[in-house]
Amino acid sequence: MYSSIATVCLSGSLEEKVDAIAQAGFEGLELFENDLTAFAGTPREAGELIRARGLKLVTLQPFRDFEGLQGRARQRAFDRAEHKFDLMEELGTDLLMACSTVHPDALPGISRAADDFFELGERAAKRQLRVAYEALAWGRHIHDYRDSWEVVRRAAHPHVGLVLDTFHIFSRQTELGTIGRIPGDRIFLVQTADAPRLSMDHLSWSRHYRCFPGQGELQMDKFMAMLEETRYDGPLSHEIFNDVFRMGHSDQTARDGLRSYHLLRSMQADSGIPAPQPIESVAFLEIAVEPNDLAPLRELLSALGMACVGRHHTLNAERWAAGDVNLVLNTESSFTGRVQGRDATAVTAIGLRVGNAYEAFKRADKLGYEIVEPEEVGASHRMSALRNVDGSLSYIIDDSQLSRTWDREFPVERQPVPQGSLVDIDHISVALSYHDYLSLMLQYRAIFQLEVTPSFDVTDPRGLIQSQVLQNGNGRFRLALNASASPDTASNRFVRQYGGSGVHHIALSTTSMRDTSTALHQAKSPVLPIPSNYYRDLAARFDLPAQTHAWMQEHHILFDQDSHGDFHQLYTQPNHKAFFIELVQREGYQGLGAPNAFVRVTAQQRLEADLLASDINGDTDNTRRDTGERPA
Repeated sequence: MYSSIATVCLSGSLEEKVDAIAQAGFEGLELFENDLTAFAGTPREAGELIRARGLKLVTLQPFRDFEGLQGRARQRAFDRAEHKFDLMEELGTDLLMACSTVHPDALPGISRAADDFFELGERAAKRQLRVAYEALAWGRHIHDYRDSWEVVRRAAHPHVGLVLDTFHIFSRQTELGTIGRIPGDRIFLVQTADAPRLSMDHLSWSRHYRCFPGQGELQMDKFMAMLEETRYDGPLSHEIFNDVFRMGHSDQTARDGLRSYHLLRSMQADSGIPAPQPIESVAFLEIAVEPNDLAPLRELLSALGMACVGRHHTLNAERWAAGDVNLVLNTESSFTGRVQGRDATAVTAIGLRVGNAYEAFKRADKLGYEIVEPEEVGASHRMSALRNVDGSLSYIIDDSQLSRTWDREFPVERQPVPQGSLVDIDHISVALSYHDYLSLMLQYRAIFQLEVTPSFDVTDPRGLIQSQVLQNGNGRFRLALNASASPDTASNRFVRQYGGSGVHHIALSTTSMRDTSTALHQAKSPVLPIPSNYYRDLAARFDLPAQTHAWMQEHHILFDQDSHGDFHQLYTQPNHKAFFIELVQREGYQGLGAPNAFVRVTAQQRLEADLLASDINGDTDNTRRDTGERPA
């Protein structure tokens, strides 16, 4: 098989699309007829443009509403086909992709369709051309690949073959077993697309929500296993209709497309690509700290029960730890992980602990991801890293590397790592543009073995935020990806204010929210004020003891419950940092507290407005020490 992508996947002119596809490293492309129609040159010049970039023109598509017609309409369909053949000869491609008809006058019948395609095959053969037939999920009579295969089989013409399209197959929830029994040489084209699982009509779903394999929720691995049985050896081509792709950067989309192709190939036995590994935990987070923020951040971490347990032997970086939580505070201005344009204290690197770092990097390299070598990092860890879509770094490490890093790079300065109520990093939340959302989704799912939760909407006072959580099997790694089409939601304000996508907040788990909240209160560390109306509602929703309820209100604790257990949340104030800290106590609870999100983001917006007003008024101390309303 070889890599291909349809021009409809990308934004821009045909010239821009061809350049992006070639630069990404694809071998071929499908030419969507709209792109040819809008091209200023001749079809011959379009074909020359494609070949000049080293690309194979796989097919011209689509040819619509052909089969099942009668009389003059049937003759017109064959006339249109001959026109397509003329174009193909000028373009320099031998394959026409034909979709199952949606014409209102088309008659049903597999034999009738087969007869039409036999005649079309005869005409194609005279020109040394071929036709590939696809079952549209919304086809008038044929919307199942098993029926389109039966049409091709009955036509029994060497110049007529089958198209398999994963979206049309999965959207109809069609069984896959028949695919393995189709001879590979009768399949002329395989088109791939993933998608979120949605309850809507097939056409709207297809036209707006397709995405690259690895970005959706369809079982692409099962499809690839069936395809392997056919011994198919033609183009494996993405065909994606997606509103985000149409608005995004064609270069980034094309690069992600090729990575997705390699992901599909990795699902086959002969790929030579190492298997994905699970992320076992977050080994550390690295924070690029602005000088003025260092002292307050140290105070906050101390209040949380963390301690500085080591300083870098050559750089201005220190390791703070408690339990399995490790934070590296890096004040080096030359830190490669700093994101251009983000002049704020921010999380700029993540350490991902896996079983075998070498194999994980080997897989990442085979999939086409950028690896930053140790000599290029120039930061606090002499380890290789991945460059993320936002410019930050993801270190991939195993236990042997981690112990060497702490021992050699951060010599122990004082006491061992504190063992108090703070125990681990519960989850990391990332705010992204929609385009980056899909890119980062693909990166994590392509490289690592992770479970994907169904996406859900988080209500924000200024719109909806789409959120999806990636996690490992035991819950020690959770990554929440958030994006929004509404310009003023919390996630988009973060993206706009801090120069692009990045870590929005980090959640640390505690075994005792009472101890943690009390320590913050005693240290006068400001927390996010939660209005008293929330607690009146809480009393109505949950049967909590009066003392527990009063404690939650006094300390601004949020609460939720599911069938597995309880969940407590507490938020620090970000002030001018590009992230904030969430404290959680999880007692079997499986989610991330989504029912509380509206109250939280509203409270944060109110706090942002207060900070802005302080800045405008020239307040030198803009830290809000008042932790909010107290119960009567």
